[in-house]
Amino acid sequence: MNEKYLQITSLKNDLIKDLVRLRNRRDRDRAAVTIIEEPLVIRQALRADYPLSAVFFCPENISDDDIELLDRLLALPLKTPPVQLAPQVMDKVSYREKSEGILVVAPQVHTELENLNLNFDGPEMPLLLVMDAVEKPGNLGAALRIADGAGADAVIICGDGTDLFNPNVLRASRGSFFSVPTVAVESELVVEFLKEKGITLVAASPIADHSWDEVDLSAPTALVLGTEHNGLTPEMMARCDLTVGIPMRGTGDSLNVSTSAAILLYEAVRQRRQKSKGTA
Repeated sequence: MNEKYLQITSLKNDLIKDLVRLRNRRDRDRAAVTIIEEPLVIRQALRADYPLSAVFFCPENISDDDIELLDRLLALPLKTPPVQLAPQVMDKVSYREKSEGILVVAPQVHTELENLNLNFDGPEMPLLLVMDAVEKPGNLGAALRIADGAGADAVIICGDGTDLFNPNVLRASRGSFFSVPTVAVESELVVEFLKEKGITLVAASPIADHSWDEVDLSAPTALVLGTEHNGLTPEMMARCDLTVGIPMRGTGDSLNVSTSAAILLYEAVRQRRQKSKGTA
């Protein structure tokens, strides 16, 4: 073990106990931090210049491909010195089932609605994804990844669902968490903001007035999706301007929320590309 770093081999160390507590949302929010573990996601955080607070590492668990990543992390001006952990301690603090030898603690950096950079003068109008009360971190993370791929301007999280800074959201997003502007805010404020900006709210629902490919998504648009089981609340549905549905030809009654987001976002991309070609 390297003598230049603080080394922890005991599971009863107070710092280790604090790290384990960060598995709980309340403790993460109280400390205003999140946990990043997967090397690919950590690289995306570095690429985006996202601030990092602390680094914990276990040399025995790190692959040869990730040694360079660890070197980059150890060279950062962190708030606290890096800490080297014994394998059994690394397994204890890891949020994942099997640690890859690096765990990073980072602050929760919040984006405000008024700080979103929405361009109404360019060739493409703003395109946003609103996720209302989505419960599963994996679905929210996947939606972030899809929004990034589709070039959405922002993802807005509202309602009582999973927290944006859940480590599984970061992991499922494959690092898109750090590249797509994302706001967590109350539902009423979202609607007020979007309507003030002249952005059409298009709600996804099994009971809809239009098919998903029958409405104009080339104008300033916010696609609004609800929970995995119950969809949007009646209150949110009433606040939206249009409702669209995705036909289900089999026995299932609806798609996974991130799959629905993919269909609608890429339909918007298709329409905007078609419109651009028509006016070129």
